[in-house]
Amino acid sequence: MSHEAKYVPLKKYPFTEDKIFGWVMENQEFCLYLLQIILPDLNIKKIIEFHKQDAIGNDDREAKDIRLDIKVVDDRGRIFDIEMQTTASAYLGRRVRYYQSIIDGDGILKVGKDYSQLPDTYIIFLCSEDPSDAFSKKDDRAVHFFKTVDTKDSDLKLNDGATKVIINSKGDFASESAELKELANLMNDKEVSLNEQFIWAQNRIDELNKDRRSDIVSYEAKLMDRELYGRQEGIKKGREEGLEEGRNEARCEGLNNLIIGFSESGLSDELIFTQAQKRYGKYFTDKQIKQFMNEAKGRPLQEA
Repeated sequence: MSHEAKYVPLKKYPFTEDKIFGWVMENQEFCLYLLQIILPDLNIKKIIEFHKQDAIGNDDREAKDIRLDIKVVDDRGRIFDIEMQTTASAYLGRRVRYYQSIIDGDGILKVGKDYSQLPDTYIIFLCSEDPSDAFSKKDDRAVHFFKTVDTKDSDLKLNDGATKVIINSKGDFASESAELKELANLMNDKEVSLNEQFIWAQNRIDELNKDRRSDIVSYEAKLMDRELYGRQEGIKKGREEGLEEGRNEARCEGLNNLIIGFSESGLSDELIFTQAQKRYGKYFTDKQIKQFMNEAKGRPLQEA
């Protein structure tokens, strides 16, 4: 009896997929549109600098490496960082803080300039999963704006020019604009049809799933390889540390037994120290050896 192969439709990569997000957002008209609907009060008119980060990262750096998804500067010098976050994390706030430090440390305040010329920054996280684990309490609202405020008077704000925006696509959009509701639909991989901007984005996503699929698969394979390598290195390091810890325990036991054995044989402290130093001096300092001797003999450390 023959069995026909069951057709399995190709996985559709949504707007939230890393590569898809970058390719859609590199359309500066659409990027500007999203900024305008997220931050309508800023009256953003024009993007004059656009940076899209495709690189996976540099593993040789000692500091934690990050790549800002989309970084743009408008005609008033304000900096906007737009990130896609696809996993829930209790440490999202600390991640935002780190991104802020990267932006501020990116040479934006040149030598000779004063702090009044430090530009306003807006870090925007588009979260496809509920981010409220990162908050001090559960909150179902869809859009959150965070600024530096006084803990005793929330109306008293520190004018540091830094704003963090977190959008929860699974949140309550009842009081939000139609445009933000449609952005949530796009993030949740639902059909969108509000206006030509969102229709274009939907069509672009469909095109990329056809034309750039191999690039997406290759990129995700690299990410998986990198993650697997990191896990393997972590396991290897753990084993090595465990092995070395076992060796240290064995050396401690050996030194202790040597001291006790020589003590029971009636050798002087000077001879015991000399023998211990000869056999274990490469692993322990003189002070540590004397500490072992005192502990083995039950004497206070100051007698060493």
